[in-house]
Amino acid sequence: MAISTASAARAQTSVEAQTSAAPPLVLLLDGLGVYVENNYIGVSSLARPLQSQGFRTLTDSHLMTRTGGVVPDIIIGHSMGGETALRYARKLTREGKPAPMVITIDAAPTPPACSVPRCTNIHGPGFANVRGAVNIDAWASGARFSTHAQLPTTPAVRGIILEQTQAFMNQRRKTASLTPAATTAEADRMRALSPQSPASAASTSRSTPQMWSVPGWTMPNWGSANASPNGG
Repeated sequence: MAISTASAARAQTSVEAQTSAAPPLVLLLDGLGVYVENNYIGVSSLARPLQSQGFRTLTDSHLMTRTGGVVPDIIIGHSMGGETALRYARKLTREGKPAPMVITIDAAPTPPACSVPRCTNIHGPGFANVRGAVNIDAWASGARFSTHAQLPTTPAVRGIILEQTQAFMNQRRKTASLTPAATTAEADRMRALSPQSPASAASTSRSTPQMWSVPGWTMPNWGSANASPNGG
C-alpha cells in the first residue's frame, strides 16, 4: 500500500510540474539598426502575434546585449540577427542545451550552416541559402518586390513564420496533454509490480510467515519547459 501511494504521489507531482511549466520562449533578434522593439519593422514586430499564440517573447538586436545566456525554444532572426540566431543555436547545442527551432530571414552577411534539426531560412533576391535549413524563396512565396528591410513585416513572410510557430505550439500542447495519461499508466504498472500486501497474503496462506522485499525503480522524467523572464 505504501508503495502504491508513493507511486501515485510521484505521478501527481509530475502532472503538477507539467501544468505549472512556463510557456515556450521565442527569442527575436533584429538586424543592424533596429535596437528598439516596435510593431513596424524587424522581427520584433512578431512579438504580439506570438504572444497571442501562447508564447513568451524576448527581443534583442543581433548583438544580444540583453539576452545572452537565455535558452529559448525558438529563435527568429532577421539579417545580422539571422546569422546570430544560427550561431547561438550552435552554441546552445554544444553546451548540451535543447536544440531550438530556428527561423531566419535574409540571414547575413556570412551565415553558417544550421546545426539544429528544425531550421528554416526565408530569403529574398541576393541572399544565400543556408546549408542545413529548409530554404524558402520569399518572392516566390508571395512577398514579391518586398525589400530586405520589409520582409519580416510582409504578410506572406509573417504567415510562413506564424504557421510554423503555431505548429510548434500545437505539438507542445499535444505532448503536454498526453503526459498525465502516460504518467497514470506508469503508476498503474508500478502497482502491478508491487509485492502482494500483507492482508491479501495472509488470506491465501495464514500459517506461513511472509516476507516482502521492496523492488527498486525510477519514475521517468517527463520534462518541463525552460523558464525565462517575459519580455517583448
